Amino acid sequence: MAFLYKDNKLMLNNFDVTKFCEAQQQACYFYDVDEILKRLELFKAHLPAKQSIHYAMKANSNTVILKSIAELGLGVDVVSGGELSLALNCGFKAEDIVFSGVGKTHKEIELALNSKIKQINVESPQELLRISEIAKKMNVVASVALRMNPDVDPDTHPYIKTGFRDNKFGMDSSFLPELKSILLNNKENLSLRGLTIHIGSQIVDLNSFKDAIDKTKLVYNELAHAGLKMTTFDVGGGLGMSYEKQNYESDYERIQKYCDVVKESLKDLDIEVLVEPGRIVTARAGILLTQVEYIKSSPYKNFAIVNTGMHHLMRPCLYQAHHEIKPVSYSSKKPMLYDVVGPICESSDVLGYDRLMPELQQGEWLSIFDTGAYGFAMANTYNCHDLPLEFCYKNGELITSH
Repeated sequence: MAFLYKDNKLMLNNFDVTKFCEAQQQACYFYDVDEILKRLELFKAHLPAKQSIHYAMKANSNTVILKSIAELGLGVDVVSGGELSLALNCGFKAEDIVFSGVGKTHKEIELALNSKIKQINVESPQELLRISEIAKKMNVVASVALRMNPDVDPDTHPYIKTGFRDNKFGMDSSFLPELKSILLNNKENLSLRGLTIHIGSQIVDLNSFKDAIDKTKLVYNELAHAGLKMTTFDVGGGLGMSYEKQNYESDYERIQKYCDVVKESLKDLDIEVLVEPGRIVTARAGILLTQVEYIKSSPYKNFAIVNTGMHHLMRPCLYQAHHEIKPVSYSSKKPMLYDVVGPICESSDVLGYDRLMPELQQGEWLSIFDTGAYGFAMANTYNCHDLPLEFCYKNGELITSH
């Protein structure tokens, strides 16, 4: 399924989004869960036989979506104790959970060890020592993976690069002597499961992934020669997509090509391959629906002031990100340029500049496309505004998930 216009009305399969909006009184996110599951099945079909898919929960932590993914028997990648608890509550098995993130607290590590999750992705020698100390006190063995920084500079926004030497994430090869010493001296409390990488988000150049994997394989071989047996190689996530057009087929093709790169790059290692897809799975499957509160025109600008903004969708103000914005129901009125802006008391509260749409009216509904990732997950209540509502569409059924 896809969000498509039929007879100038926005539809999801046979569901009339325009009619749905008539019953709404505030901005809301609307997700196509079937599309999300379809994309995960694509990963499953094209990755190596020994695979483990861990959905990157930070992209979208809607409980209906999480429960649906857990029902497929897939895993999840979490980055906080809160996400870990939510994943368990939504039905994910502990052995299908990996815990990433640079600043894990004592409490979060204890929760991970008590839950007996698959692995903790370690970001620094001090974190590895902390895990060892906590594991020793708990009389358990901690399964860990070392997050390496392969010094790859992908073509993406600087705020979402995570695998370059100037970033806070992961460890380069200079850390290896210290890491090997900690692992070899704490075998009773630490079990090295494998290596993990994550070079950034919204990456469309597949060569960046290949370079990162190839560089990290050198580290894998060095640790293996030191007697540290590993069973997993986590290639992370970060696969991007075009926000300029709603091109589903292009996404499917990119997923398959990405899986081919992963498969080819790791074919010489007899290991379990882990992937952590997020944005490419959920972004296209979500829209943010918003109503025009006021039209304000000056000699210089036409403003469409809507009931959502940077507090509900941070990407435009944070990353200067582009999202398509269209009326849910098209008219034959003359086209005009609008800056689509929200109610927040900040000049950065702009969802889109100079958007060409048929002349808009007060009360009209607009759809902001490709907002299923890093939309509601980053929403806040600045200016004491309410959070947007969330609705899911799955197997022909509309599900409210406040």
